[in-house]
Amino acid sequence: MKSIVVFYSLEGNCKLIGQTIAKATGADVLELKLEKPVPDKGPLKYISGGHSALKKMTPKLAEPVPNLSDYELIFVGAPVWAGTFAPALRTFAAKAHLENKLMCFFTCCGGGSTEKCLADMKALFEGNTFLSEIQFVNPASKNREACILKTQSWIENLSVTLSPQEGN
Repeated sequence: MKSIVVFYSLEGNCKLIGQTIAKATGADVLELKLEKPVPDKGPLKYISGGHSALKKMTPKLAEPVPNLSDYELIFVGAPVWAGTFAPALRTFAAKAHLENKLMCFFTCCGGGSTEKCLADMKALFEGNTFLSEIQFVNPASKNREACILKTQSWIENLSVTLSPQEGN
């Protein structure tokens, strides 16, 4: 099954998980980058990022979104900003026009609940089949190896779900 991992990562958390998924599955990778990057340090990071997330902005991506019609399974990852996903994902969804795909989501946050973020992601990609989701708290800086193992285990369990059942 042809798959791709699509993610936006400001501090390297989603990048770590996205690359781990790609390595475990053999999936292609599409890292979303903004034409005008969000500051990655200081109070402007929170003000700019949180404001753009709450206002449901669609910032311009640095590269055009490629045609993803050949992909059957799409892993989508984003950091949680102000309780929802980073705005780069909204831009991606608007440009990719995904329908009838199998999708899995991963989120990275500094702590707290990710339920609203995941619900928002499902609404954003309505018209697709959602298989699974997983959340992490600062995986690039906290328990890095444990987060990599957690990701690999998630993929192994997902692989069992996606494998054709013998005798059917």
